[in-house]
Amino acid sequence: MKKLFRSMQEKKIAGVCAGLGEYFEVDPIFFRIFFIFLLFITGIGFLLYVIMWILVPVHDQDKDSSQALRRIYLSSEDCKIAGVCGGLGVFFEVDPVFYRIAFIVFTLFFGVGILGYIILWLVIPRKRDI
Repeated sequence: MKKLFRSMQEKKIAGVCAGLGEYFEVDPIFFRIFFIFLLFITGIGFLLYVIMWILVPVHDQDKDSSQALRRIYLSSEDCKIAGVCGGLGVFFEVDPVFYRIAFIVFTLFFGVGILGYIILWLVIPRKRDI
């Protein structure tokens, strides 16, 4: 049976999102964005994160199961500002120009494009060269 643990290898704060990513076999970035979304929309994102931080145990063994996961990284090859659009393009296999246009449209019409870009810039990791 699979168990939910906080991951210390891929953590940003407490390893909650990294642990959820390993458990559900998806990139932890989706959970980080979800918690930020809940924080801004309902205000409960922070509370939910802290509760999981307290209740979910730590698991810091080698991450052999998460090695096969596709991950989103900031792009250093196709980088205009911070590499967010290039990284999204590589992950979703879509031309990064479409993401750049989408961020501009969301900025001009809804006023949230720059905020979304900055949030993604902060939560998406840069790929480490090993």
